[in-house]
Amino acid sequence: MVKDRKDFADSNQFDTLVGKDVIVKGALKSDGDIQVNGHWEGSVETTKDLVIAEHGKIKADVKAENVYVAGEIDGNIYAQEKIEILETGRVDGDVTSQALSIEPGGILKGSSNMKETEETEPAKPAYEVEEND
Repeated sequence: MVKDRKDFADSNQFDTLVGKDVIVKGALKSDGDIQVNGHWEGSVETTKDLVIAEHGKIKADVKAENVYVAGEIDGNIYAQEKIEILETGRVDGDVTSQALSIEPGGILKGSSNMKETEETEPAKPAYEVEEND
């Protein structure tokens, strides 16, 4: 599912929500969507989406299916699918994903490593041959 700005404002869209005035130090591992509006230091890992909202700041390496950055990340990002750095987003670290999008105004200070998608061989059509005698 592709997230957009209105999803960032809807706290019902996320399984874990770190509030704007919250400061957390430690490790977070989840199988649900996470949105960080406050400050996080440590590590963050989820099998779903990670959203760093406009006021959110993470000082950690992060792993997720998709990562959307409207705030700041000081650390490396590993995404199974894609990373989107929005116009207010800032990443200071290396990123690895299948797709990377940086809006005008978004900042990436680091390198990007693009994973190759697994290519599957297209199914071969089955043809029936009629023989005329």
